[in-house]
Amino acid sequence: MKDEQLILRLIQSHKELEHYDYSNAVDWAIELIRQGKETKNVLMLASFSKPIDRIEISTYVTNVLNDLGLEELDYKSAMIAGTHYHLNEILNNREIRKNLRTLYQLCLDNDYELGLMTFYLIYHGWDELEEMGVNYYSESANIENIEEELKKEARKWIEKYVYEKKEESVEQQRKEEKEKTLPTTMIISNKGFIAKLKSWFS
Repeated sequence: MKDEQLILRLIQSHKELEHYDYSNAVDWAIELIRQGKETKNVLMLASFSKPIDRIEISTYVTNVLNDLGLEELDYKSAMIAGTHYHLNEILNNREIRKNLRTLYQLCLDNDYELGLMTFYLIYHGWDELEEMGVNYYSESANIENIEEELKKEARKWIEKYVYEKKEESVEQQRKEEKEKTLPTTMIISNKGFIAKLKSWFS
C-alpha cells in the first residue's frame, strides 16, 4: 500500500483514535491545495496551526472527507489503519521511536487489542536497555538488535492484520471456482456416456 493511501486511511480514522495527531490532517489539506483540490473546507483545514484544538478541527476534517466523497472508518478499521500507518513509518526509518511511542499509546488507549501488546513490550524493553542495559519485556531483544526486532514484528503484524483478509478472499475464490468446475465436468462426462448408450441401443 502506498504512503498516500496509508495517510488517507489515517485521516479517515481521526474520530476513532483517542490521541490522534491532527497535524497530519493539516498537512494533508495543504497537499490537497497543491493538487488543486480547493474547497472552503480544505482551505479552513489547511489554516490550522499548533496548538490544534481537537473539537474545533474535527468538524473540518469530516467536512473535507465529505467533500471528497469519503467515509470515516469504524473503530476496528481505524485501529488497523492507524497501526499500519505507524508501522509503515517505522519500516521506512521515519521517526522510529516517536512512532513506537504512538503504538504504545494506542495499546494503552484500546485495552491492548489487535496484537498491540507486542509494541507495548518493545517500547518498555528499549527504554530499559538504554537505562539499565537489560530488559524484562522482550526476551530476544538487546540494544544491538531491538530495532530489527521491532521491524520484524511490524512485518508480522501487517501480514496478519492487513493482508490476512485478502489471502482468505483469494482462497475462498479458488474454492468456489473449483466447486463450480466440478459439476460442469460431471455434466460433460454424463452427456458423453448418455450418447454412447443411445448409440448402443439405436
